[in-house]
Amino acid sequence: MKKNAVVTSFILMCVLFAIGIVLIFSAPAAGQNAGSTAIRNHGGSMDTNQYLRIIESTSDAYRTGGMVISLVGGFGLLASGYILLKEERAS
Repeated sequence: MKKNAVVTSFILMCVLFAIGIVLIFSAPAAGQNAGSTAIRNHGGSMDTNQYLRIIESTSDAYRTGGMVISLVGGFGLLASGYILLKEERAS
């Protein structure tokens, strides 16, 4: 029963790690989309500094979230992989 929980944890951590990596690499596109949406919402024109700040802050938020998620997933992946390896060697 314990091994099933560790395998499930291993799979969950793999998924979290992959989601984090995808968020990190999609951060620039998300920033551009937020900037384009802001221009559309302001009637087609807006201050350049405000536009760049929207792009940078959105990109930073996605990148930071992706790093946190991938770090949690990566450390969990290492921990559950170590437990699985230790159990395999014990049997």
